Amino acid sequence: MTQVRALKYSGPAKRKACPGQNLVELVLTLPFTLILTFFIIDSGRAWMAYESAKMAVRDAAYTASIFQNPEVGQKQLDLRILASGLKGSGTVSQVPNQHAYRASIEVEFTPLFGEMAIPTLSGPINLLPTTIPIKYENVTDVALY
Repeated sequence: MTQVRALKYSGPAKRKACPGQNLVELVLTLPFTLILTFFIIDSGRAWMAYESAKMAVRDAAYTASIFQNPEVGQKQLDLRILASGLKGSGTVSQVPNQHAYRASIEVEFTPLFGEMAIPTLSGPINLLPTTIPIKYENVTDVALY
């Protein structure tokens, strides 16, 4: 007769100790995590600077259009452009046959980080332009009561 032996369950198999495994995993994942983190921070900073420039342009056009004199409005517009540090120009004029004034402004916004490009063998791939044009026009009707 043959004897049947019962197998005994002794729990999970024991693993060998690998003392450097955690360090290797950290070295492999840390660069990608840092690149992603700094990309998110830098993109947020660039977006905030662009939105600030747009608000400065909008404010300059509004300020220039509320004056009832195109010459005074033009001086205010030039002062606002100079104070913002943006390169550009604008014009203030009266709307024909109306008691309204139009201020048009166009500036060039240069991002803080400059040109963002990925170097490749066939030449760099530009992700963002070096300058971004911002245009805005405001018309204010001066009501006389």
